[in-house]
Amino acid sequence: MNHYQPSQKKRFSNLRQLGNIQFWVLGLVTIFCLGLNTTSYGQKKKRNKKHILPYLKNVKTAEEISEIYNKFERLKYQVLGHFSNKEQVLAKKTTERLQEFIVMPILTDRPGEFWVYLEFFSPTLIKEPMDQRVEQYVQVTRDSFRMEVYYLKNPEKYVNAWKNSKFPDLNIKTDLVRGDRCDLIIAHQEDKPGTFKTVPPKEINCEMLTAEGPARYVDLEFELSDDQYIMWFHFYTSTKKHLKQSSENGLEFKRLTEDEMGHLLLKN
Repeated sequence: MNHYQPSQKKRFSNLRQLGNIQFWVLGLVTIFCLGLNTTSYGQKKKRNKKHILPYLKNVKTAEEISEIYNKFERLKYQVLGHFSNKEQVLAKKTTERLQEFIVMPILTDRPGEFWVYLEFFSPTLIKEPMDQRVEQYVQVTRDSFRMEVYYLKNPEKYVNAWKNSKFPDLNIKTDLVRGDRCDLIIAHQEDKPGTFKTVPPKEINCEMLTAEGPARYVDLEFELSDDQYIMWFHFYTSTKKHLKQSSENGLEFKRLTEDEMGHLLLKN
């Protein structure tokens, strides 16, 4: 019986075709790997972008925030950033003085939790903040969240902590005092998708322990969106009688872009 045997020429041709196929596959793999490397490098470059302040690596722009679908994730990024009422002051739509505040993420090594440090200050007295606190945001339902308030036992240690590459050591049990009477419930507004607003408390219990004058209790009402906070402060007497409201139209704190933060680096 005669068995078919390919000629040497055909065998060489087949091997060459096989080699071409292997080379082609190898080329695809190489291109694919290069694509992965390029993508990873691009992402890495984005993560390692040089910011004027270290905490900004965890902050998104209003445009980026608007693309977040998950409500809790969107709320988190709305909370973070640098905000100023400069626009409202310059437009003479408020009698309040120029104020700013920064909210930065902290305790990021605690999985499933979201903690922030807030510092409220005058842009002319950055090193002497008017208010400092720590807050934790907890999801209650799909559309509502609780802002838990904590006060610092040693606030001087954390002044301008947003300038540092590493947040000073903070122990929840030993460095913080729980201010549960000032907690707020924040809910998504179905009539204004992508915005959140505080729910009026059943009872006013947030006491201003260092307050001077007739105002003893305060209720903070605010609306939060991708690009701003609008706040209303309601003040009450020691008998919880309504005394005054900070502004009928609210205090508007706009989110600043990185190009608008240069004054933070000046010595004052």
